[in-house]
Amino acid sequence: MRLAFSRFGEGNASNVIILHGLLGSKRNWFGVGKALSDIGFNVWLLDLRNHGDSEWNDKHTYFDIAEDVKEFIKEHGIISSFLIGHSMGGKAAMVLDKLNRGFLSKLVVVDIAPVAYPAHFENHLKVLLSLDVSSFKSRSEVDIKLSEYFKEINFRSFLMQNLKLDDNKSFYWRINLTSLITNAVAISEFPAINGVSKTDTLFLYGDLSEYRVTKHRNIIKENFPLSQVAPVAKAGHWIHVEQPKKFIEMVTKFLKTD
Repeated sequence: MRLAFSRFGEGNASNVIILHGLLGSKRNWFGVGKALSDIGFNVWLLDLRNHGDSEWNDKHTYFDIAEDVKEFIKEHGIISSFLIGHSMGGKAAMVLDKLNRGFLSKLVVVDIAPVAYPAHFENHLKVLLSLDVSSFKSRSEVDIKLSEYFKEINFRSFLMQNLKLDDNKSFYWRINLTSLITNAVAISEFPAINGVSKTDTLFLYGDLSEYRVTKHRNIIKENFPLSQVAPVAKAGHWIHVEQPKKFIEMVTKFLKTD
């Protein structure tokens, strides 16, 4: 599986790999990547399968995504890497860590716990798939149509980051909606994996987030005994967007602490 990537801080010694969430992409993390590179990290931002500029596939389980990332790390000769994963990317990061104990140096999981969540996003995906975006003449027309389903402007803007123009100037979604809908249950769940993590892990959560990570502290500790759970004030699910300065500060402190 070919994964597209962007890189900041090439030549810096410490490697950080960042995995975005569902319907996200590496572009959502450019600000964080640049900030981390400025303080000495070599940052790799990946587009996961069925997202961004990466290849599409009918399969989209956390085992598949974790294997993609593992192969990427090996292919690029990345040694002693720190891994940051948000939401879906956080679950994939946890699966990679549990399946390959000792493979990662440290792990940061952003606003997600190793549990199953309701697959509310499936309805969002079906809305996007139902729209013939190639028939629209402008992004504003698409936004007006999306506003019939999604009232929040910021959420529509997030969705529309996946809206692209082809060579014929027709709009299309650069996400594999069909595969994501087919695999919605697998995306919402967290697979059972025997054993526990041996990696120092930081679970960051937004104190306003509906994902309620702190509710699952016991499960987190059972699976990641070397973990700490920390809130980010005045943040929802997209901590790195809503509180970027605090996010960078907390992540940097964790990664640079021996």
